[in-house]
Amino acid sequence: MSSLPRRVGIVFAVVAATVCLAAVPAEAAPETSVRQGAQAEALEQAIAVQEQLRERQRTLMTLNRRADARDRALLGRKAVLAAYGYHGDPERVRAVLPLASYRVSAGYGLTGPLWEAEHGGQDFSASSGEPIVAIAAGTVTEVAYAGPYGLRTIVTLPDGTEVWYCHQAETSVYAGQVVDVAEQIGTVGSTGNSTGPHLHLEVRPGAGGPTDPLAWLSAEGVTP
Repeated sequence: MSSLPRRVGIVFAVVAATVCLAAVPAEAAPETSVRQGAQAEALEQAIAVQEQLRERQRTLMTLNRRADARDRALLGRKAVLAAYGYHGDPERVRAVLPLASYRVSAGYGLTGPLWEAEHGGQDFSASSGEPIVAIAAGTVTEVAYAGPYGLRTIVTLPDGTEVWYCHQAETSVYAGQVVDVAEQIGTVGSTGNSTGPHLHLEVRPGAGGPTDPLAWLSAEGVTP
Protein backbone atom coordinates (compact mmCIF):
# COMPACT_ATOMS: atom_id res chain seq x y z
CA MET A 1 0.00 0.00 0.00
CA SER A 2 1.30 3.50 -0.91
CA SER A 3 2.39 5.92 1.84
CA LEU A 4 0.93 8.90 -0.05
CA PRO A 5 -2.42 8.99 1.80
CA ARG A 6 -0.61 8.93 5.15
CA ARG A 7 1.66 11.84 4.09
CA VAL A 8 -1.33 13.81 2.93
CA GLY A 9 -3.02 13.28 6.28
CA ILE A 10 0.02 14.45 8.17
CA VAL A 11 0.29 17.60 6.05
CA PHE A 12 -3.41 18.31 6.51
CA ALA A 13 -3.07 17.98 10.30
CA VAL A 14 -0.12 20.40 10.42
CA VAL A 15 -1.94 22.96 8.30
CA ALA A 16 -5.05 22.70 10.49
CA ALA A 17 -2.99 23.16 13.65
CA THR A 18 -1.28 26.21 12.17
CA VAL A 19 -4.60 27.74 11.21
CA CYS A 20 -5.97 27.18 14.73
CA LEU A 21 -2.92 28.76 16.36
CA ALA A 22 -3.07 31.76 14.06
CA ALA A 23 -6.75 32.25 14.82
CA VAL A 24 -6.23 32.84 18.59
CA PRO A 25 -4.52 36.29 18.48
CA ALA A 26 -6.85 37.38 15.68
CA GLU A 27 -9.83 36.91 17.99
CA ALA A 28 -8.08 38.71 20.94
CA ALA A 29 -6.98 41.77 18.85
CA PRO A 30 -10.30 43.74 19.02
CA GLU A 31 -10.40 43.53 22.84
CA THR A 32 -6.81 44.74 23.13
CA SER A 33 -7.49 47.61 20.72
CA VAL A 34 -10.54 48.75 22.70
CA ARG A 35 -8.58 48.67 25.94
CA GLN A 36 -5.74 50.71 24.45
CA GLY A 37 -8.21 53.24 23.01
CA ALA A 38 -9.85 53.71 26.41
CA GLN A 39 -6.49 54.23 28.06
CA ALA A 40 -5.49 56.83 25.46
CA GLU A 41 -8.79 58.69 25.92
CA ALA A 42 -8.38 58.66 29.71
CA LEU A 43 -4.85 60.04 29.33
CA GLU A 44 -6.07 62.83 27.05
CA GLN A 45 -8.78 63.76 29.56
CA ALA A 46 -6.26 63.82 32.42
CA ILE A 47 -3.98 66.10 30.40
CA ALA A 48 -6.92 68.41 29.59
CA VAL A 49 -7.90 68.62 33.28
CA GLN A 50 -4.32 69.44 34.28
CA GLU A 51 -4.16 72.19 31.65
CA GLN A 52 -7.45 73.65 32.92
CA LEU A 53 -6.08 73.66 36.47
CA ARG A 54 -2.89 75.39 35.32
CA GLU A 55 -4.93 77.99 33.41
CA ARG A 56 -7.06 78.68 36.49
CA GLN A 57 -3.93 79.04 38.59
CA ARG A 58 -2.47 81.49 36.07
CA THR A 59 -5.72 83.47 36.04
CA LEU A 60 -5.82 83.57 39.85
CA MET A 61 -2.20 84.72 40.02
CA THR A 62 -2.94 87.49 37.50
CA LEU A 63 -5.97 88.65 39.50
CA ASN A 64 -3.94 88.61 42.71
CA ARG A 65 -1.19 90.69 41.12
CA ARG A 66 -3.74 93.21 39.86
CA ALA A 67 -5.35 93.40 43.30
CA ASP A 68 -1.95 93.96 44.92
CA ALA A 69 -1.09 96.66 42.40
CA ARG A 70 -4.44 98.36 43.00
CA ASP A 71 -3.91 98.24 46.76
CA ARG A 72 -0.45 99.76 46.40
CA ALA A 73 -1.81 102.44 44.08
CA LEU A 74 -4.58 103.27 46.55
CA LEU A 75 -2.08 103.50 49.40
CA GLY A 76 0.09 105.80 47.31
CA ARG A 77 -2.93 107.84 46.26
CA LYS A 78 -4.08 108.09 49.85
CA ALA A 79 -0.69 109.43 50.92
CA VAL A 80 -0.73 112.04 48.14
CA LEU A 81 -4.25 113.18 49.01
CA ALA A 82 -3.35 113.35 52.71
CA ALA A 83 -0.50 115.72 51.84
CA TYR A 84 -3.13 118.03 50.35
CA GLY A 85 -5.55 117.90 53.28
CA TYR A 86 -7.84 115.01 52.34
CA HIS A 87 -7.89 111.98 54.65
CA GLY A 88 -10.93 110.02 53.49
CA ASP A 89 -11.52 107.25 50.97
CA PRO A 90 -9.34 107.97 47.90
CA GLU A 91 -12.14 106.82 45.62
CA ARG A 92 -14.54 109.40 47.10
CA VAL A 93 -12.31 112.47 46.98
CA ARG A 94 -13.96 115.60 45.60
CA ALA A 95 -11.51 118.33 46.60
CA VAL A 96 -8.09 118.94 48.12
CA LEU A 97 -6.04 121.94 49.16
CA PRO A 98 -3.96 123.57 46.40
CA LEU A 99 -0.64 123.33 48.27
CA ALA A 100 1.04 120.85 50.58
CA SER A 101 3.14 123.51 52.32
CA TYR A 102 1.73 127.00 52.83
CA ARG A 103 0.62 129.72 55.22
CA VAL A 104 -2.87 131.17 54.94
CA SER A 105 -2.47 134.92 54.37
CA ALA A 106 -4.80 137.56 52.92
CA GLY A 107 -8.36 136.30 53.08
CA TYR A 108 -11.47 136.69 50.98
CA GLY A 109 -13.33 140.02 51.15
CA LEU A 110 -10.51 142.15 52.52
CA THR A 111 -10.21 145.75 51.40
CA GLY A 112 -7.24 148.06 51.38
CA PRO A 113 -4.61 149.78 49.24
CA LEU A 114 -3.33 146.46 47.89
CA TRP A 115 -6.56 145.82 45.95
CA GLU A 116 -8.69 147.91 43.65
CA ALA A 117 -11.81 146.41 45.21
CA GLU A 118 -12.56 143.67 47.73
CA HIS A 119 -10.09 140.83 47.73
CA GLY A 120 -11.86 138.22 45.60
CA GLY A 121 -9.91 135.16 46.68
CA GLN A 122 -7.78 133.49 49.30
CA ASP A 123 -4.02 133.87 49.39
CA PHE A 124 -1.68 131.03 50.34
CA SER A 125 1.88 132.18 51.02
CA ALA A 126 4.44 129.57 50.01
CA SER A 127 7.97 129.19 48.73
CA SER A 128 8.58 130.08 45.13
CA GLY A 129 8.39 126.92 43.01
CA GLU A 130 6.10 125.05 45.41
CA PRO A 131 3.85 122.72 43.34
CA ILE A 132 0.25 123.86 42.88
CA VAL A 133 -2.34 121.13 42.34
CA ALA A 134 -5.91 121.21 41.07
CA ILE A 135 -8.28 121.44 44.03
CA ALA A 136 -10.91 119.55 42.01
CA ALA A 137 -11.14 117.67 38.74
CA GLY A 138 -12.05 119.68 35.68
CA THR A 139 -10.95 121.04 32.31
CA VAL A 140 -8.32 123.72 31.83
CA THR A 141 -10.05 126.56 30.01
CA GLU A 142 -7.33 129.22 30.13
CA VAL A 143 -3.59 129.51 30.64
CA ALA A 144 -2.35 133.08 30.15
CA TYR A 145 -0.99 136.23 31.72
CA ALA A 146 -3.91 138.22 33.10
CA GLY A 147 -2.71 141.66 34.17
CA PRO A 148 -2.68 142.01 37.97
CA TYR A 149 -3.36 138.27 38.34
CA GLY A 150 -0.05 137.45 36.68
CA LEU A 151 0.26 134.00 35.13
CA ARG A 152 -3.19 132.51 35.65
CA THR A 153 -4.66 129.08 35.04
CA ILE A 154 -8.42 128.65 35.02
CA VAL A 155 -9.90 125.19 35.55
CA THR A 156 -13.62 124.79 34.92
CA LEU A 157 -15.36 122.09 36.96
CA PRO A 158 -18.19 119.90 35.61
CA ASP A 159 -20.83 122.09 37.30
CA GLY A 160 -19.48 125.24 35.62
CA THR A 161 -17.53 126.53 38.62
CA GLU A 162 -14.29 128.26 37.65
CA VAL A 163 -11.20 127.97 39.82
CA TRP A 164 -8.52 130.59 39.28
CA TYR A 165 -4.87 129.90 40.19
CA CYS A 166 -2.99 133.19 40.01
CA HIS A 167 0.54 134.67 40.29
CA GLN A 168 2.16 131.41 39.15
CA ALA A 169 5.84 131.23 38.23
CA GLU A 170 5.10 128.62 35.57
CA THR A 171 2.33 126.32 34.48
CA SER A 172 2.42 122.65 33.48
CA VAL A 173 -0.97 122.36 31.75
CA TYR A 174 -2.60 123.67 28.57
CA ALA A 175 -6.06 124.87 27.58
CA GLY A 176 -8.35 121.95 26.84
CA GLN A 177 -6.50 119.52 29.11
CA VAL A 178 -8.55 117.46 31.56
CA VAL A 179 -6.97 117.42 35.03
CA ASP A 180 -7.68 115.19 37.98
CA VAL A 181 -8.01 116.31 41.57
CA ALA A 182 -4.53 116.76 43.12
CA GLU A 183 -2.83 116.81 39.71
CA GLN A 184 -0.09 119.42 39.48
CA ILE A 185 -0.94 122.38 37.29
CA GLY A 186 1.90 124.81 38.03
CA THR A 187 4.17 126.36 40.65
CA VAL A 188 3.97 129.23 43.11
CA GLY A 189 5.39 132.51 41.87
CA SER A 190 5.03 136.26 42.23
CA THR A 191 3.90 137.38 38.78
CA GLY A 192 1.45 140.26 38.33
CA ASN A 193 0.58 142.52 41.26
CA SER A 194 2.25 140.61 44.06
CA THR A 195 4.32 141.49 47.10
CA GLY A 196 5.92 138.06 47.33
CA PRO A 197 5.51 134.44 46.26
CA HIS A 198 2.01 133.16 46.93
CA LEU A 199 -1.01 131.57 45.31
CA HIS A 200 -4.12 133.69 44.89
CA LEU A 201 -7.01 131.21 44.65
CA GLU A 202 -10.44 132.23 43.43
CA VAL A 203 -13.59 130.10 43.21
CA ARG A 204 -16.34 131.38 40.92
CA PRO A 205 -19.56 129.28 40.86
CA GLY A 206 -21.17 129.22 37.43
CA ALA A 207 -18.29 131.32 36.07
CA GLY A 208 -19.82 134.31 37.85
CA GLY A 209 -18.65 136.35 40.81
CA PRO A 210 -16.22 134.98 43.37
CA THR A 211 -17.13 133.21 46.59
CA ASP A 212 -15.08 132.50 49.71
CA PRO A 213 -12.62 129.71 48.70
CA LEU A 214 -12.21 128.51 52.29
CA ALA A 215 -15.97 128.09 52.70
CA TRP A 216 -16.14 126.27 49.37
CA LEU A 217 -13.29 123.95 50.33
CA SER A 218 -14.87 123.27 53.72
CA ALA A 219 -18.16 122.34 52.04
CA GLU A 220 -16.22 119.89 49.89
CA GLY A 221 -14.67 118.21 52.92
CA VAL A 222 -11.23 119.87 53.31
CA THR A 223 -10.14 122.64 55.67
CA PRO A 224 -6.82 124.53 55.56
